[in-house]
Amino acid sequence: MRNASLSVLVALSLCGCKRETKPESQVTVTTSTPARDAAAPAVASKEPIWFRAIIRAADGVEALFFLGVPPPGAPGQAIFRVGSHEVRSEATFDGKTLHVPMEVHRTAVDATAGKDGTLSGSFSASWRAFGASTLSLTATKVAAPALSDLATVASDAAVIDLGEPRSIWRITMAEAGTVKLTLDQTAPGEFFGLLLLDTGNIIYVAGNGRGDTIIMTGFDGTGAYRLELELTGDRTNARGKFFGGHRFDWRETLTATRGADFTLALKPKAKQPRVKIDLPDSPELAALGKRPLVVEMGGSWCSTCRSAAPFFVELYREFQPRGLGMVTLLYEFTDDREVDAKQAETFKKTYDITWPVIPVQGSLDDFLEIIPSGLADLNPSGFPTTLFLAADRSLVALHAGFPAADTSAFRRVASEYRANIEALLASPPDRPAGDDARQPVPADRADRPRKQN
Repeated sequence: MRNASLSVLVALSLCGCKRETKPESQVTVTTSTPARDAAAPAVASKEPIWFRAIIRAADGVEALFFLGVPPPGAPGQAIFRVGSHEVRSEATFDGKTLHVPMEVHRTAVDATAGKDGTLSGSFSASWRAFGASTLSLTATKVAAPALSDLATVASDAAVIDLGEPRSIWRITMAEAGTVKLTLDQTAPGEFFGLLLLDTGNIIYVAGNGRGDTIIMTGFDGTGAYRLELELTGDRTNARGKFFGGHRFDWRETLTATRGADFTLALKPKAKQPRVKIDLPDSPELAALGKRPLVVEMGGSWCSTCRSAAPFFVELYREFQPRGLGMVTLLYEFTDDREVDAKQAETFKKTYDITWPVIPVQGSLDDFLEIIPSGLADLNPSGFPTTLFLAADRSLVALHAGFPAADTSAFRRVASEYRANIEALLASPPDRPAGDDARQPVPADRADRPRKQN
């Protein structure tokens, strides 16, 4: 994949994660019925003010979503809602000025309310590795978030009825390859979709369908997304376009075919069974000695890494007393040691991480040279990539991506992680814990994560 395309993939993120302790410029996620986060401030009983929000690129490409704003003057959270999926972040709103800083994302939403209550402002990103950007944002008040009010398709044509509550679509894109779309029809003309990609990530989109057109859009605090589908008369095939990224700079044409459910094969793998993994030279790594080790490859920009952070904290608390080591290799791609070190500390503080978080120096162009040896088909759009290493640093298992919390996929992956760790801890220190470097089990349900960030 071209470096420019890889840069766009890296720039995409899926969602934040639910903190286990105090909120702090932190994104949280609800993936089933939208409910308030238990970690929300004491004003959680006060209902948010809801807006239909639009982020717009200079050439007119738009992403629509619902924005919940805390009551004026009270500390609280902004809510970015896409269908039944929510991302939350600390926010301030005095009735006039809205400020949603997302430090770990390196993004922010800022807006000012007009006399009619309409918000006008911007969504800005400050990633040095991918280029700073600012897109316009407008938001108008709504009584409550309802897909019928999202109005992504401006048409008086008849609403689209696919005839079943859930359909599966195989999408083919030139850059992203095969993508699985799970499309839930909540009512005729109203849709909530999960784009599942083979690097282990999910993109959430929602919208409307009229005539032959379905348009679904999304926003997760880091990037915006837009999926346009032009369906055939029999509703079995479609052509369309996809837009993504913090600047809408990932753009692809696509074809889609409706059919039976299928499983995507996740790409990252070991070059050979039981390959020895060479990790970066680091005093923190050296201090771990020869012990079973879980290595998370990720970045603070990676929404799926943020989603996985509380689970890694849970695993470390559970298994560290039994001799497990853990380390996060943080790929920030700024090529600036001071900036990378600061972001590593921010990442640790945000998610209450107590194991080593080691920033890896290098630009995006250097990625294949700065990853641990012995891996193939790896790109950062699949982060977090988790390596389960025996005491002799043999790769025993590998897992790409991470599912949304509170789903059957999350429970399954959590079980896989624990089984891998138990195998590591039960293995004698002089040989690998398994005969082969096992691959992650590919997803087989709609809530399983997929490709790309």
